[in-house]
Amino acid sequence: MGVRFVIDACSILDFQKYYIFDKLNGGIVYSKLIGFLLSKVKFGEIIIIDKVYNEIYTTKYTKSLKSAVKPYIVDTLFLFPEVEKLIKNNTRNDVIDLFELSKSQIEYKLRKYEDQHADLYMIAYCEFLKKKKIESILITEETFNNDKKIIEKIPTICKKEKIEFRKVPYFLFDIYKDELKFKLDLEIQ
Repeated sequence: MGVRFVIDACSILDFQKYYIFDKLNGGIVYSKLIGFLLSKVKFGEIIIIDKVYNEIYTTKYTKSLKSAVKPYIVDTLFLFPEVEKLIKNNTRNDVIDLFELSKSQIEYKLRKYEDQHADLYMIAYCEFLKKKKIESILITEETFNNDKKIIEKIPTICKKEKIEFRKVPYFLFDIYKDELKFKLDLEIQ
């Protein structure tokens, strides 16, 4: 097996959005696309970590997907020490200064971030794979746009850590171009 793709929650949801119109009008292509995603998860090519799984809210659109991927979710609790290092190295002092946060406020925000977001665990998992000489690409919809989060954004950290990252279109149209043939037929009257 070649490259592993560690995928974030937004990318999983965006993966489904490409053919949502088909789901509402017959669902043939949509079902095939979801089946493709599930087969790649099953064979370990697309990796969904536990924290990402937890970020995907269960709705009528995600319920069956979550059920199907659940047996293949990768546990990342063992990565906590590496996540702690990432927190230490990627805490944004500009945000701390801007909001004049106290030491206890900083600690609270960092714990909350670590608990509620998969970002650092995905990065730590890619680093874990790198140490095992397994090529990985982090699939994320995040951009470099500045926000007021206390931790750097995924692309910024990936760049620092020399982890390749891409968006879903790269994933669908470059990596899997030989397996996925997209077309759209329109009948205009």
